[in-house]
Amino acid sequence: MLKSNQSMPGERLEDTMMRILEENPNHPEVLVSKFKEITTQSLPDGQIYSAILKVLTSVEISETESVSIWKEVLENKTKLSQCMKRDVGFSVALVDYFTNINPKIKNPKIIEIQLFSETEKLILVDELTRLYNRRHFEKALVREFKQSTRYNQNLSLLIIDIDDFKKINDTYGHTMGDEILIKVAKQITSCLRMEDTACRIGGEEFAIIFPQTSEEQAKIASEKLLDACRTIKLSGKSVTLSGGIVSYPEKVKTCEEMYDLADRALYTAKYSGKNQIVAYTDEKRSSLRFDANLELLFILPDKTLRTISKNISITGIAFDTEDDITLNESFDVKLRESESHQEINAKIKVIRKEEIGLHKYHMGAEFLELSNEDQNKLSDLYSLHRYKSNIPTGVV
Repeated sequence: MLKSNQSMPGERLEDTMMRILEENPNHPEVLVSKFKEITTQSLPDGQIYSAILKVLTSVEISETESVSIWKEVLENKTKLSQCMKRDVGFSVALVDYFTNINPKIKNPKIIEIQLFSETEKLILVDELTRLYNRRHFEKALVREFKQSTRYNQNLSLLIIDIDDFKKINDTYGHTMGDEILIKVAKQITSCLRMEDTACRIGGEEFAIIFPQTSEEQAKIASEKLLDACRTIKLSGKSVTLSGGIVSYPEKVKTCEEMYDLADRALYTAKYSGKNQIVAYTDEKRSSLRFDANLELLFILPDKTLRTISKNISITGIAFDTEDDITLNESFDVKLRESESHQEINAKIKVIRKEEIGLHKYHMGAEFLELSNEDQNKLSDLYSLHRYKSNIPTGVV
């Protein structure tokens, strides 16, 4: 059992409280003192009592009401002790209070609090990495967003993904892949504050919620996290991650948008070179692009149309053609790069059409379908052309 009252990096607030409760289960004045010492910096407006009652009862109660309830529970403890002519434990007084005096709990069931905590972890914690799972992430994001809007505080969300993780599994096996996931999780935890929440939300994808953190602050913290993960070596090479950030209220107005926009920023980071953090931008023309003269083949039932691309981005492609292609029509296409011999298969839809001469059109299309393998090829093409050009990246 840990006896230190200091919180561990990235440790859940609930777990910190649990450790203190184990040491002083029947001394409420000591509990409050230690909780204040540990949580003052991580709880807005010093919501000590509401946090304690949440851990003890799983009931959400405002801080003002919690302070009043705390005093009443102490008074109930004194009365019960006098009546029983022996010291009645604080937990007993708490159950009696919420059952008979201020009934907020119906049909209470007595359960060892440590057992409850361990059971909760089985439901909410990822078995492999020991980080929270997606179920907890979704609830925590809603909770933190409500907190941020209520107290007019910043909130940032980072979604990160291990680069080329499929190649790691294919080359070294899933056992090594699991080991990399565990090492990445440990580095994530080592970089967090107590109030931050780290989750494994699927496969090689992680999410970190940064309360009271602006976009600029979140990006600094995220870069530190990526640096820590680069110390993980595999065959002498660093393991790298890509990440996307979005922040409230700078770029997002609703909780529902946060994951989607952070995921879009991650997509941009991965398919514009990987090994980087990208903050979401709400500019209309926000997709990184590069000039690329790739052979573009439209696969039709009766023929194949050939043209050359003008530029390409992670979301679409621009090209000129003499064929009068119908707007909003979708096609299966192949993209071929002459130097690298890369071939990308995709499904596209024409979304922009401009007549620039007699029987000549400038068109823009978006990717409708692109496999993970072809997305990686697109990222490799981007890196190749960025290396060759040495010119600032534009937008399309």
